Amino acid sequence: MKVRCIKLLDESTGDPLETSSWLSLESVYHVLSVNMEDGAAVKFQLMSDNGTPAFHNANQFEIVSDIIPARWVINFVAGSHVELSPKLWSEPGFWESYFDGEPEAISLFDTEKEIIFQE
Repeated sequence: MKVRCIKLLDESTGDPLETSSWLSLESVYHVLSVNMEDGAAVKFQLMSDNGTPAFHNANQFEIVSDIIPARWVINFVAGSHVELSPKLWSEPGFWESYFDGEPEAISLFDTEKEIIFQE
């Protein structure tokens, strides 16, 4: 799945922005995962312009490729969220390990990211 950034929004307020260090207007991004929290906006996880995987309000994008990555699974927690992502990324503690710089988590992330990019 790929999306094009068509507008920039402040992630906490939803207010329009002219520039962002995270995203660039008209740039196309691979969607790494989708998160829908109870009562909140749909978010796409992308490799941001600064190289960090981060969630961004889906209202900033238009879909340019609707192909769903084959290794995505659905993770549903009633009253909390629905997530579509590679199974390994939804394991408890995965993202903490990744952002703590643990080599195994980084390797697992990189492997799944490359599979998504190749699809």
